[in-house]
Amino acid sequence: MIRISVIIPTFNRRRVLERTLPLLFSQDFPADAYEVIVVVDGSTDGTRTWLESLRPSCALTIINGEHRGAGAARNAGMKAARGELILFLDDDLLCKPDLLKLHTASHSGSERRIVHGPIYVDPGGTPSFIRLVTESFYESYYRSLDPEMQLRYPDPVDEQLSVLSSLINSSIPRDALLECGGFDEEILAAEDYELGIRLYKNGCIFRFLPAAEVHEHYVKTSQQHLSGAARALGAGDLRISRKHPEFRIHSSLSGLAESSSIKRFILSVLVKSRVSLVPLLSFPLRWERWMIPVPIFRKFGLRLLALSERLVRLRSAAKAAGSWSQLRQEFILHCPALLYHHVGPKRPDMYVSLNVSAKKFEQQIRWLVSRGYQGISPSDWLHWLREGEELPPKPILITFDDAYADTAEYALPVLQRYGFPAAVYVVSARVAATNTWDESQGSGTLRLMTAEQIQHWADNGIEFGGHSRTHADLVTLTPSECKTEIDGSRLDLEALLGQAPESFAYPFGHFNEVAYAQASSAFGLAFSTIEGMNYLRTDRHLLRRIYVGPSHSLLEFAFNVYRGRSVQPLNDLRIKLALRTRLKRALHSISRKTKTD
Repeated sequence: MIRISVIIPTFNRRRVLERTLPLLFSQDFPADAYEVIVVVDGSTDGTRTWLESLRPSCALTIINGEHRGAGAARNAGMKAARGELILFLDDDLLCKPDLLKLHTASHSGSERRIVHGPIYVDPGGTPSFIRLVTESFYESYYRSLDPEMQLRYPDPVDEQLSVLSSLINSSIPRDALLECGGFDEEILAAEDYELGIRLYKNGCIFRFLPAAEVHEHYVKTSQQHLSGAARALGAGDLRISRKHPEFRIHSSLSGLAESSSIKRFILSVLVKSRVSLVPLLSFPLRWERWMIPVPIFRKFGLRLLALSERLVRLRSAAKAAGSWSQLRQEFILHCPALLYHHVGPKRPDMYVSLNVSAKKFEQQIRWLVSRGYQGISPSDWLHWLREGEELPPKPILITFDDAYADTAEYALPVLQRYGFPAAVYVVSARVAATNTWDESQGSGTLRLMTAEQIQHWADNGIEFGGHSRTHADLVTLTPSECKTEIDGSRLDLEALLGQAPESFAYPFGHFNEVAYAQASSAFGLAFSTIEGMNYLRTDRHLLRRIYVGPSHSLLEFAFNVYRGRSVQPLNDLRIKLALRTRLKRALHSISRKTKTD
């Protein structure tokens, strides 16, 4: 009975197989309990003829086909496999004698597991910059993994991503693979990552097996990597992200949004150029084996490789997406969120710093419209993160904390006229009451929205979210009290509006681990008062907002929106100019008085 089938796709690597296959044939494992399936993916170097000449003690199956990629080759191997378990290996992996024994022993019990062993770079092989990069990654990643790790849906995958993203040197029940439909054959690189996501979602448990290590006999040059794997990875990233939008944050494409605007502009020009600069940039890598021993050349070469690879991936992804604009829409959007409190006339003894006049508010909204910004709701942002739903090219979030009655009277009608949605954060136990949290600090009394106002505006494009039940400072509460404040606000609003709110805003902007965890479990999004721009990779329960105050000029407002944070130099300059003006007036007054005397 075949216990485990080993599947190896290969393309024009006969010389490599001559070194790696004998180690697999000499496993410390019963020869009649395993089989090796080599799928010759259109090789033209005599691989099949050489394989047919072998006479290993274990079963050897040779499948010959057209060159269609590793995913298609592995699918063909799975269909022919007879083992209960399947172990995926690459043709350049050197195995220890106990590899199969370790993998099969780790599948005891009834639960369906994906058991992944580490991959390290073999000391031999061709010196190259891509080999140095790969070696460094393997060492840092696998040495940091917890041997007791058991990853299962919906556990977060941030720290264990490569266990999920590499099914190479992973053993998997054959029925689990067939149930998921095997590899997506249209993905020519990282196809194992995409299948790993489906296995993860389908309930398989991922385990890390440190002892089951293999060593990669690296023979690929950096230029071969750029022309082959790097190009395929760009298009693969895009397809995987479209199939699993919630995993876009782990894509190599997602970090570009947080780079500087100048860097994004330069990259966009290089990506959209009809002629690629990669051949020119990577030309010095032809001499990499002589560059590597010299520290200054090694550092230069590694940077050159990183830049070339990023450009190759982006050009490939943009081509697969249809355009740079479409790629930007899916990965590189940034969204400012504005934080208002009270909009309307000044009330007696109110905190002036929290008030924006209705006239100034409309002026700001009019400026946003004139510059092409389009308002979105928090749920729009959440759906873009989760499902990849399309957003406008220049989205912006307008948010109001505390749900003052004046906001409903003076701000929301302005937004309605300009077609802007917004979000209002309600202190749910104080609906139709007053701002007791401010009153206790000496502020004047302000009326809060009534249930009727909330229901009316909810029917007219305004989204309402939780702001706790009593506006308590969450960091001062016990876990039980914190849960009551956060969960209670969600339940109160659900009862009022007939549906659960999507988002929450931390009162006073204060949060700790307990408040963060509770908000994460109760709401899809949560807003802080941390300044900054929101991107694909921004923590959705620590979304950033830009405070808008009464002293902000339209110029300051514009800079705040562009930059995602207050522009302190402008404030400082304004203060200096005001002081200088006052000083000049004072000196002029003193001078006039002296002359009169």
